[in-house]
Amino acid sequence: MTPDVLDAINCIFDAKVTAKWLTDPSGAEISWLLPTLGSWFGSLLERNKQLYDWLKNDRPDTYWLGGFFNPQGFLTAMKQEVTRIHK
Repeated sequence: MTPDVLDAINCIFDAKVTAKWLTDPSGAEISWLLPTLGSWFGSLLERNKQLYDWLKNDRPDTYWLGGFFNPQGFLTAMKQEVTRIHK
């Protein structure tokens, strides 16, 4: 058993999120830390639902900004799109 697998098993036993699930291989943060594994996983499911619904359906009327990894980038893109439409 590798140290990473052992760490993941211990974190799951303690209801914590393992550090490997918060970053990609380059070390960039891809998720944020929540206090428990249950709340982190619930947030992951909500983000997945928002993105899946957006992909399969049309744009939603409202957005859950907390569900984006980079909400500032999303808001900047929205401002640029509105500016281009009303130019």
